[in-house]
Amino acid sequence: MRVRQVSKENWNLETTDEDRKILRYITDMWKEKTPPPSYGKWIDMNSEDIWKELVIQFCVFGGAKPIENLSKNIESKYEFFEKLSLDLLSNTTSRRQESIASHLKDFKATRFYNKAAKHINDCVENVNVVRDGKVVLLDDIKDGTLTEDDIRDILLERLSHFKMKSVSDFMITIGAARNLIAFDTRVVGLLNMQLGLNVCLDRIRSSKKLYKALENGLKELCRELSIELSHLDRLLFQHSSEIEQKLNSF
Repeated sequence: MRVRQVSKENWNLETTDEDRKILRYITDMWKEKTPPPSYGKWIDMNSEDIWKELVIQFCVFGGAKPIENLSKNIESKYEFFEKLSLDLLSNTTSRRQESIASHLKDFKATRFYNKAAKHINDCVENVNVVRDGKVVLLDDIKDGTLTEDDIRDILLERLSHFKMKSVSDFMITIGAARNLIAFDTRVVGLLNMQLGLNVCLDRIRSSKKLYKALENGLKELCRELSIELSHLDRLLFQHSSEIEQKLNSF
């Protein structure tokens, strides 16, 4: 698997039979162990549940481990989201950002709690995201007329702190995407180490066109493998360590 630059701003993902063999093995081994994203659930999600997913995205900017560890403790997870509920934050008028940072730090929800607190606070104050204490981010894009790419572009405009990975991950999590992938450290690391992609994560994230070229190439592979790209994303993310160990043992 390698990326070939065909012009200044255009790339193709070239794959081999060996790449297909490896990915088929991965999907055959772990597909049944990985529930696919619940496509369409975003249509009926309430405001607070959407807000929780936005907060999680801000927490994983510095890595997913802190929020993953927090989520393992049901009681702490519940208390954390209570303290960062949109209802509570919308009614906090004094030192809101400082309060958010304090909670993020206390619960060890993210490595960069001050930065995440600013992003969350900005989100509360963004009328394209929150209005009258409710998340309105998705209200006008649920009619089914927009493609996944269209929705992602709209969300990138509205969520000023989000980039391609964060928006893609958010859309997959809420069930708004079948054919997107969130290129994070685990997924790109696995593609580099096991399929020879040899493209650094920063380079992928810095170029929207490169991101989409890789995404489209993998989408074509997924059609052959009878798995949706968003499902492959979750499979690679959740089982990256197991997959690495298994493939390295061959």
